[in-house]
Amino acid sequence: MESFSASLAATKRPHLSHVLLFSFKILTELFVQAAKILANLLVMGGGILARAVVTAYRQALTNASKNGVAQETIQNTIRRASKAMTEQEAQQILGVSAETPWEEIIKKYDNLFESNAKSGSFYLQSKVQRAKECLEEVQQGKSQNTPS
Repeated sequence: MESFSASLAATKRPHLSHVLLFSFKILTELFVQAAKILANLLVMGGGILARAVVTAYRQALTNASKNGVAQETIQNTIRRASKAMTEQEAQQILGVSAETPWEEIIKKYDNLFESNAKSGSFYLQSKVQRAKECLEEVQQGKSQNTPS
């Protein structure tokens, strides 16, 4: 029995904690390297994707300008950006047509504005007000274009 423990001590095998620590260090280095590689791939992939999107957008604009869609898109964007109400939308809100006399438009405006004041709908009152303002601008434009 004595010779067995003596031979075991003579081999000087590393302690388990040293093996685990060494293995942990190696794994940590591998994970760090893998993370660096993954980060580089993401950055490169993001750059490639961004260039592809820009190229596709430019090509779409080129194709749209050939078809005349670009001007329509620009006009729609400007209209949406200004949030101006169209004459047709204003007429729909007030329930009038292009031939409706101005006095009738004012009556409909007053009726809608007052009925929404009673129910407390500020949003609807605002829409009615904007519709009236839009039709006033159209009416003023018509009166300025009419020779007197």
